[in-house]
Amino acid sequence: MSDKKFVTGDLWLASALTLLLNTYPDFETKNNKVLFIFPNGAKTYKAIADYNSNTPLPVFDYQQTVKRLRGEMIKRKEESNGVTGNQGKKCGNL
Repeated sequence: MSDKKFVTGDLWLASALTLLLNTYPDFETKNNKVLFIFPNGAKTYKAIADYNSNTPLPVFDYQQTVKRLRGEMIKRKEESNGVTGNQGKKCGNL
């Protein structure tokens, strides 16, 4: 990977960076693990420092971002394993 990218596998950090940087990450699946990729630079490292310093985040937006990135992560992990649709998932009675 290029040194012009910041890569993390941490869903919570990626969600905070998405909000703080106002940009969605790129994704890469490697060894059955989904990685979140952000631009490397001073803004990214300031956002990481803010996250680690417990800067206030809008709770609803953060929760929605976690859900959205988690869904994307699961979808990409399933795609890398060759699973499509509801294959391999239990479906409850409706």
